[in-house]
Amino acid sequence: MDQLTLTSYLKLLACDGVGVLSAQKLLDLSKNVNSLFDPSNKQFFTGFNIPKSIQNTLLQFDKNDVIQEELKFIEKNQINCVGILDDAYPKLLKECADAPILLFYKGDLSLLDNNCLAIVGTRKISTYGKEVTAKLLEHLQPYKPTIVSGMAYGVDIAAYHEARKCNLPTVGIMGTSFKKLYPAMHKNFYNDLFNNGLIITEYARFNTLVPELFTRRNRIIAGLCTATVVIESAETGGSLSTAYFANDYAREVYAIPGKITDEFSKGCLRLIHENRAQLLYNFDHLIADLNWNTTTEPKKQPEAKKEINLNDFTALQQTILKTLQNEPLHIDELALQTQLSMSVLNAELMMLELNGIVVGLPGKVFKVK
Repeated sequence: MDQLTLTSYLKLLACDGVGVLSAQKLLDLSKNVNSLFDPSNKQFFTGFNIPKSIQNTLLQFDKNDVIQEELKFIEKNQINCVGILDDAYPKLLKECADAPILLFYKGDLSLLDNNCLAIVGTRKISTYGKEVTAKLLEHLQPYKPTIVSGMAYGVDIAAYHEARKCNLPTVGIMGTSFKKLYPAMHKNFYNDLFNNGLIITEYARFNTLVPELFTRRNRIIAGLCTATVVIESAETGGSLSTAYFANDYAREVYAIPGKITDEFSKGCLRLIHENRAQLLYNFDHLIADLNWNTTTEPKKQPEAKKEINLNDFTALQQTILKTLQNEPLHIDELALQTQLSMSVLNAELMMLELNGIVVGLPGKVFKVK
């Protein structure tokens, strides 16, 4: 990225009153970040009815000293940048309505061209959680996915260690700028990924460090990945926010079941109960759902569609299958067309899934298998 373009992106980030969505809208309209700070570009502002307050903020930008300090910091620390208008910007993340306009990174950005899987969970990982994380990544090794996490204590750092053991590409998403690596105890792990993986943040040095930044960071974890696996979680917390972001982006979410008496299984069980995550009952289930293949194994030919005898099913199930026979449907549309309550519909769909008749797709869409 050239210096002028980077300067313009940084200025847009530093503008008071211009959030992510407003910045995205401006870039979508202008197609050129530099033009947003060009006083001669009055036609753009009047033509698209840009609010006067935003016009003034952009054209009377007065934080140039802050921007110059940021540019020096970026150069000194050999930080790379990619803007949302660039071809190199991660494609899956670009699909998200609230994607960051600028990413700061160290490492190999091309790792995000692989199948990416987010692994998240509690900071207080149990022995069971460590065992599941290790076995999951060992099982995924032949498929070479890129493992994405937040580099926090607990499940995140366990996923990092196990991924490195399995020689899987690894990406960490920070909730801080490169000025402050958090947690500081993981500095060696960050340095490892600078050289052998990838570290990303959306935050500049001038961003004030507040707890909310870590929650906002979770949308990047979800947005970069085709699926998110929640290993363990309390009933509230950052792991659930990552799952909710993934739901919003119509990405798959899986949760590891545990005992209802275990505090850090309650979040996973809640996600499953609320139909926000699929119960991950074995690792082949995940691979089959995501249609991953190893580089050595030939792709399996799709099975011929089975003929379904409706007489083998209950009246409610027949209604569902008849409705789904022509095309996949979102669960809300399915409920509307079948006139079934959501609780009844969920129960019947579960039975049809268990019997291998119906399959759930990303974003709560269902189809006949």
